[in-house]
Amino acid sequence: MTGSSFVIGVGIDVVDIPSFAEQLAMPGSRFAASFTGAERRTCAKQARTSGNEAQHLAARWAAKEAFYKAWTAAEAGDEIPGAKMDWAQIEVVKDRWGRPFVRLHEPLASVVTGALSRHFGGGAVDAGHAVWHLSLSHDGPVAQAFVVGEWRRM
Repeated sequence: MTGSSFVIGVGIDVVDIPSFAEQLAMPGSRFAASFTGAERRTCAKQARTSGNEAQHLAARWAAKEAFYKAWTAAEAGDEIPGAKMDWAQIEVVKDRWGRPFVRLHEPLASVVTGALSRHFGGGAVDAGHAVWHLSLSHDGPVAQAFVVGEWRRM
């Protein structure tokens, strides 16, 4: 089946922005270390226009959770790290048109790629790869993210 693709998982997450902002501001909060420097800079830049940095970070937190749900929905083995995961290894970045997407960093990228390749590609390196489609939104006190995982065969 050369050139085919199919959905491997779907994830959605909704975040209450005021509650998230309170938790983010707490000393020792797990959220403080959950974002890359680039994510924080991007959100700070967006906040110069919106006036609300927390809404942008909340949308990115929702994206990380939605990615995790989409990945685990793929049932890609027993290598899912769960509570031990470094959430900063899931990064929300934008493409040249400003569309958000998920970029995975090591060692999580290798864990995800390896598990999905074994599950959907039979272990062959060139059998395919995952693409993670991401949509972010925030309105009023709510931020949300929707992720669809797609497996694309070579």
